[in-house]
Amino acid sequence: MYKKIISASLVVTSLIFTGCGDSDTTCRIDVQKALDKGDFDGAISDLNGRCSNAFTSSDLNMNLAAAYMGKSGYSVSDVADMLINSNDNGDAFSSFISSVDAKKTVESLPLLTLANGYFVNAIANGTLDKGSVLCSLSRLNNSDDSRLTNACLYIGFNQTIQAANTITYLTGDITSVVDSINNGSNTTPYDMRASLDALAWSVKDSYTPNSDTTITAADITISGNTFAHIEVDYTGNGKFYRLAKSTTRDANNTTVVTDGYCDSDGNRTACQDMEDNTTGEIINPIAGCYACPVVMDGNATLGIAQLLVDTLNNGTDAIVAVSGDEDISNSIDDFKEEITGSRDGNVTIDAIINYLQQ
Repeated sequence: MYKKIISASLVVTSLIFTGCGDSDTTCRIDVQKALDKGDFDGAISDLNGRCSNAFTSSDLNMNLAAAYMGKSGYSVSDVADMLINSNDNGDAFSSFISSVDAKKTVESLPLLTLANGYFVNAIANGTLDKGSVLCSLSRLNNSDDSRLTNACLYIGFNQTIQAANTITYLTGDITSVVDSINNGSNTTPYDMRASLDALAWSVKDSYTPNSDTTITAADITISGNTFAHIEVDYTGNGKFYRLAKSTTRDANNTTVVTDGYCDSDGNRTACQDMEDNTTGEIINPIAGCYACPVVMDGNATLGIAQLLVDTLNNGTDAIVAVSGDEDISNSIDDFKEEITGSRDGNVTIDAIINYLQQ
């Protein structure tokens, strides 16, 4: 299965030759060539424009998913390589995070989320089912539909990358986090501690931070969306800003993915140079400036708790169910054991917080 992954495009090549009409065939070949040479913007333009009628709805969604995942910087073959190579160092998940961080761009997570939606649409057959339903173990184990299994494999890779990519948004110093996990030095940087303290505070009303930590929150509006502006203050070790969906502390709440700082209109220019570029500490607070949410299409934001839990559990399960590759399966099992203490453990937000805050 691994050879199949690294030798094939995300799109099953034979799909481009189905259908009728010379112009349609030309379109399918042009799109495949664009994907193969990494011209993802060109492929997306053709798929949304002149070639939109050259594919079935399912094939169109698969091709768009391939293009957006490629544009994110993480191809399926890249992900498979990173999964297997992460096993070589003995610290599987932390090694995987490092590999993901090295390829990350500011657009990676939004593009991965877009790609995942197109993969789901390719197999949803008009339903509103989520990937976790479409790619459930019971469904995969009772299906001989190659389109379903291929799409679910790609969804699994995509979601696992999303989880690791989300973690890289929690700190500007992934190297120190990985070193802390690998050598047990308990030297997690304060900006990562702030992200995890804010997350734990938002999802559990019983959460009490350490004695050196003060967490305060206030309702704010950024670009028409309401958030909780969270300040995490470590006595003598800096203050950090984060965002949550709400000031209501319960399991339905979560912090959201942020990048940089902006004012209530989403203007980043007004909020430049607020933090220490090394530590992430707020050194130049500016009134009316907050952590800036990463916004998707439709003005949606990305909740960290759901991203981490759903993508790690559902994504890894889908990969194991479909790949058939022993090295990849072992890597996934190592991930879960590293995070939860069990090779078949269910990843929870508490387990992730405890794992990262070492």
